[in-house]
Amino acid sequence: MKIFSAILISGVFLTTACTQKENTVIYKGNTYTVYDNRVEQGKFRAVAISKDEIRSDYESPADKGYSPTIHFKFSINSRDNELPAGEEHIITLKPQNDTCVSPVILFGERYTAIDTNAESIPLPHRTVWTVKVDMSPMFEAFKKQGFYKTPTGDIISESDFKGVYIAGGSEPMTWDFENLYSREGTELSDPDKNGIYEISLTMNTKEPRKENYSVWSLSADIDAFPQYGSQQLLIDALYRMSLNELLDNIRPDGTLRAGAAWDGVWTRDISYSIYLALAYIYPDAAQKSLVAKVNNNRIIQDTGTGGAWPVSSDRMIWSVAAWELYKYTGDKEWLQYAFEVIRNSAQDDQFTLKDPTTGLFRGEQSYLDWREQSYPRWMQPADIYQSLCLGTNAVHCRTYGILAEMAAELGKDASIFQQQADSLKTAINRHLWIETKEYYGQYLYGGIYPILSPGIDNLGESLSILFDIASNEQARRMIARIPVAEYGATSIYPQIGEIKPYHNNAVWPFVQAFWNLASAKAENEASVTRGLGALYRAAALFTTNKELFVASTGDYSGTAVNSDKMLWSLSGNIAMIYRLFYGMKFETDGIRFTPFVPQSIAGNKRISNFNYRKAVLQIDLSGTGNRIKKFTIDNEEQAEAFFPATLTGMHTIKIELETDFRTRDSITVRPITDMPETSRLGYQKDNNTLEILNYSPDNRYIVYLNGKGERIIMQRYYGLPVLDRFTRVAAVPVNRSGVAGFTGKPFTWLPPHSEIRIEAESVIPKSPIKGSEYSGKGFIEISKTKNRKIDLMIPINIPGQYAIDVRYANGNGPINTQNKCAIRSLFANGQFKGALVMPQRGENEWANWGYSNPVIVNLNRGGNKISIRFISPQDENMNGEINSALIDFIRLRRIGDINKTPEARPIWLPKE
Repeated sequence: MKIFSAILISGVFLTTACTQKENTVIYKGNTYTVYDNRVEQGKFRAVAISKDEIRSDYESPADKGYSPTIHFKFSINSRDNELPAGEEHIITLKPQNDTCVSPVILFGERYTAIDTNAESIPLPHRTVWTVKVDMSPMFEAFKKQGFYKTPTGDIISESDFKGVYIAGGSEPMTWDFENLYSREGTELSDPDKNGIYEISLTMNTKEPRKENYSVWSLSADIDAFPQYGSQQLLIDALYRMSLNELLDNIRPDGTLRAGAAWDGVWTRDISYSIYLALAYIYPDAAQKSLVAKVNNNRIIQDTGTGGAWPVSSDRMIWSVAAWELYKYTGDKEWLQYAFEVIRNSAQDDQFTLKDPTTGLFRGEQSYLDWREQSYPRWMQPADIYQSLCLGTNAVHCRTYGILAEMAAELGKDASIFQQQADSLKTAINRHLWIETKEYYGQYLYGGIYPILSPGIDNLGESLSILFDIASNEQARRMIARIPVAEYGATSIYPQIGEIKPYHNNAVWPFVQAFWNLASAKAENEASVTRGLGALYRAAALFTTNKELFVASTGDYSGTAVNSDKMLWSLSGNIAMIYRLFYGMKFETDGIRFTPFVPQSIAGNKRISNFNYRKAVLQIDLSGTGNRIKKFTIDNEEQAEAFFPATLTGMHTIKIELETDFRTRDSITVRPITDMPETSRLGYQKDNNTLEILNYSPDNRYIVYLNGKGERIIMQRYYGLPVLDRFTRVAAVPVNRSGVAGFTGKPFTWLPPHSEIRIEAESVIPKSPIKGSEYSGKGFIEISKTKNRKIDLMIPINIPGQYAIDVRYANGNGPINTQNKCAIRSLFANGQFKGALVMPQRGENEWANWGYSNPVIVNLNRGGNKISIRFISPQDENMNGEINSALIDFIRLRRIGDINKTPEARPIWLPKE
């Protein structure tokens, strides 16, 4: 052994505190190498000086100098509605006396003024930039017709106009359009009342770095936590850094914040973190945090798309965390409490979320709750509610398995819960598995006749493996087949080219952690080692557990938003020791060990001071591989790798691994890949022809009729077959590499006289509220106190299936936050048929009309009684008090027999 040679970091000599082999590599990629004591990426180094200090000279390109070339857009009402996706204004600022005034830009007309000679000159510190936009076209449209149609097709009523904002990629601007309204320094003003809006922004405010390296050093007492030591100093230091950051996230009430930039306790963040690490690392704070996410004896769905639940519907991940906590503590009172909360929540979800056709649960992808980051832009919150996605359904499936296990532990009947778990598992495999792709599609989308997106949600794929939804063979194929990139497993695949990095074009460390655990279960050492490299590279170079980083560059800068000390990121780092290397699996009566130690992370490892129920454990691990050669408790060899919960006091566990691996090493590595542009569809009524408005000769297009792949076309126009019934037409682009994109908004063909509209004010006295853009003579108001029940008698000449929805407005909140989604129950002839969900459509935008989800009902010839009711608790939203909307009319459309339609599967999805 020899002292590791000194590493020069920008003039500062850093040496390791212990003896190391100079070239002990954990993982080597094309652009970076992770050693057992450092990370190297190009000219950058991050070195573990000791187990309590990491020093890095990593410098984001954004820190090298503030570019004078600015990319930006304007926005009405905090929406991305000025220019088409991928288009933006670009200007090179050339300040005089630290100020710069741009010419007046006409809203909707792209402005570019790039000076290539000045681009290389950094913008001076604290330059004041004044930018102006001419909004006169909007005001002229208000005077002429009462509303303005933006260049992107967004309809803004005069009464709904709230303000003009600026978005952009240079601080202090952000591309987070839907939060502009609440962000200081984004709203423009019109001081002269002449339709010219302006704002002055102070650019390049970040103080220059005084040092050319960043440092993490231990700043908290972490001795109460379990301690870990190994022959990989870098991993030891990252473990201690993660514990340090965990303590930094404690809130005054003892709960845990989501991260340095996110002070709240969020259901999904805390729950995934508890599963990964907090149940056994910090059980007291874990339990307090879970209790904080319960209201009315039900799990809280955090604010999300369209007013939270039921559009966002992954709250049941709480059940996974609660069960993990019980298995660690054995606390029967907690078990009883958690069982009641989970059962109540699951019953509500059965009522409001379950799709009767597929047996799947509706709602947004788990954690992928920024709609344009992973859904086509045309999808509104009501469309997202109707989608049937992999990750959220995996969570629901595991919830029913947990309810069954909890019931058995409590001496209750578990059969009904197990049946529901088995049924949902079957539905996931039937409707979401793509055999030709060898993985699950991310979601079914498109409404009444959905089609399956062949995109990938890597958290959902991982959960399907870890929750035993995928078979062992499916798991092995998935891990080998799903593409990973140079810097890790991306949140989604492929990427959406024109969308800024957040969920799109991003690696989230907590997702990478789940991917690593799924890879170990699939016995794929190459995938595990690559995934560990991705985690350790980022945490060491950035000297913190970032929320995410850009997948194409590996940099933390350039994301729409980000945070240090992210709870689920640090939990993922901790989990690599306990869940992966040691393979700790908590059961109701003990701990089972299924270690997985890559060959590049050899040597002795020790966990000490590990508290488990009434025992304190020291756990020694030696060797590499995933097969146990010898397992002892207090030097007595055991028949199985299991520590019983009945043992108390101090104990020493020793695990010796075989030297060989029982693994597969095949993985698919691919550069960041963009999907083809979402198709835009047109219909020529005169000749019954579909038109691909943005046709590209580089693509093929799969035409879908009512969810079934009808034809592959390679031209702009396609003559549709004779249509004689309700038909939904969609077209999915597939490029020459076999990568599929999204369909444009499907259009609906209706036979004559197959739609019935009932003006709401013809049934209920119209609302006195002043409104616009409604049909008929007015609209009605529904709330928890007004018009709780609306009864209609509708004569039907042609019996059969009808899709019933309502045209509504909900201005109780913005599209992406708060919790005031309106929900009502639809009854037909006395029987409950489904929930009508009316998500928020914009803060105080009561002339912004849209349609709820459709509910499919069978109607008889003659009179049929339709009833729209507010029922508690099923129709209660997460707000509890405000559950209101305006209803313009009720719509009935005659459709075919949906239960006899083919499964929603693509007919042509070639391997890439």
